[in-house]
Order: sequence, then C-alpha cells, then structure tokens
Amino acid sequence: MSDILQELLRVSEKAANIARACRQQETLFQLLIEEKKEGEKNKKFAVDFKTLADVLVQEVIKENMENKFPGLGKKIFGEESNEFTNDLDSTYQYIKGSADITPNQGIFPSGLQCVTVLIGVYDIQTGVPLMGVINQPFVSQDLHTRRWRGQCYWGLSYLGTNIHSLLPPISTRSNSETQSQGTQNPSSEGSCPFSVVISTSEKETIKGALSRVCGERIFRAAGAGYKSLCVILGLADIYIFSEDTTFKWDSCAAHAILRAMGGGMVDLKECLERNPDTGLDLPQLVYHVGNEGAAGVDQWANKGGLIAYRSEKQLETFLSHLLQHLAPVATHT
Repeated sequence: MSDILQELLRVSEKAANIARACRQQETLFQLLIEEKKEGEKNKKFAVDFKTLADVLVQEVIKENMENKFPGLGKKIFGEESNEFTNDLDSTYQYIKGSADITPNQGIFPSGLQCVTVLIGVYDIQTGVPLMGVINQPFVSQDLHTRRWRGQCYWGLSYLGTNIHSLLPPISTRSNSETQSQGTQNPSSEGSCPFSVVISTSEKETIKGALSRVCGERIFRAAGAGYKSLCVILGLADIYIFSEDTTFKWDSCAAHAILRAMGGGMVDLKECLERNPDTGLDLPQLVYHVGNEGAAGVDQWANKGGLIAYRSEKQLETFLSHLLQHLAPVATHT
C-alpha cells in the first residue's frame, strides 16, 4: 500500500505541473477548451467545459499507474473522456479562474485556489475508500515570476492503520472563543458554533436551516474537492451539499483522508431520514457500485447529496440541530 501511495503522490504532482503549465499562457489555454458532450455533462451547468489539461491529467495518472503496477490502469476511472476535438463555438463561454480573489477567513469563494487534483483509492469489494491524495496546484503565486506553487495532502485508512499528512486543525478554538461565538450566534436554542461550507447553488431550504444553526459562519466556495479540503484543513467543520451533482471522483479522495482523520463522508438524504435512536451506523458513501437505472455520468452521482466531517460526535450534534430547523421550513414550502 505504501508503494501505491508513494506513486500516487508522485503522479499527483506531475498532474499539478500540467495544470500549472497549461495556465501559464492564456492565449494557448483558450485553445484548449471544449464543451462536454451529452453524457459527460454535469446537469448542474447549462454549458459544461473540459480542458485539455483535464484530459492530460487523467491520462497521465492512468498511464503512470499502469506502468508501475501492470493491470491497475484498467481499474482507474474518472470524469473526462479521452476524446478532445477542439471544435469550439464563439457562443461558448468559459469562466476564467482568477488569481486575485480575497479569501473569507481562509476560504476562497472562487478562483484558481479552488482547483484540485483528486485521486482516491477504494476497496472493490466493499466500496470503502482506502487512500486519498488531494493536490492543490494553485496555492500561492510569486509576484515577480507569476509562477504558482501548490500543496499536496494525503491520507490512508487500511486494516486499522490511519495516517495522514495533516497537522492538527487550524480552527481549534479556546473555550472562551467558542462561548463568545455561541452567544453571538442567532441560533435560538443554545449555542451551536458550527462552521459550514456550501455551494453557491445550495437549496434555499437548506440555506435557511443552516443560517439558524450556524449563524454567520456559513462560507460559500467553488469545487467539491476544494470544499472537502476546507473541512480537512479545519477551515470549516462541515461541508454539506443537498444536490445530486457531485460524483464518486469528486468525493473519494477527501473521504479517504477524512476517514484517516477520524471523520468521514455520508449520504445527506439517508442521514435526514435516519433515526439515530436505532443505533444504525452513519450511511457512509461507497464507491464500487453505480446508481441503478442511471446512464452516463449519472451512474456515479452521489444521489443523496453528502456531508463531509472530521468528528462523528460533532456530526451527530450538527444533524440534530439541522433536523430541528429543517422540519418547520419544509412544511412551509
């Protein structure tokens, strides 16, 4: 397992270098963009794009892992097809990643910092995530050379061994800070000092309930991988998403790292329908089976939405508060 993890770290950095190189020349980059075909598109977007960098990253990872571990390349799956025709229409719009976005308490709402290379490994029998690598190619930019530096994170959870590359969460707060934030939180029933990162497209019912649970500590950010990374880094306690437009390749890497840290990633819909008094286990996401009856990329969608967390105890408390505030909201919609 250590040999596989070491190779994953190496190929993730190679992939990050490809992402940085393709971004270096803007005029060249614009030629490397193509609208995705039907069956590849994320239905969340009216127009969904891939870049040659996306395709190169995926193919480089496959080829390198196959060369190092023969036969493994056939078991590597990802978001992009390896076809790229470069037949662009002038009506297609591409939102460029910006380098000058200001973070909110360390969380970038958008921009190149939200770009991640995600590599997850799961058990083909159980679907449980075992290893994860998240490479963030665009972390800081040299103002003189305009070149970017990145950062890589990893975790392994296998046969009782749980190790990861992370330092203790940076959001650790003293008791006085927690109490202070709790008294300022507009949540009426007691203090519940959770911080949560969400998508800008989150449902109004969920956002309304979260505002009652978390007060002002709601952060919006782009990219499922980046939002999961915010939880891993301790920038937010919870990442919640109620839609079915994230996929197994968006969540597996972060899920493995979170497992190594004592956390996890669960199906939101099943959590909301679950009776915690029955003692049932939390409905962890699994990765070895597709969605029955679905076609194209929808086979691998996280159909029930998701919640990423670092602490199971904290998640249970969060869910109990969320359920209290979701029920009255739902009856008025």
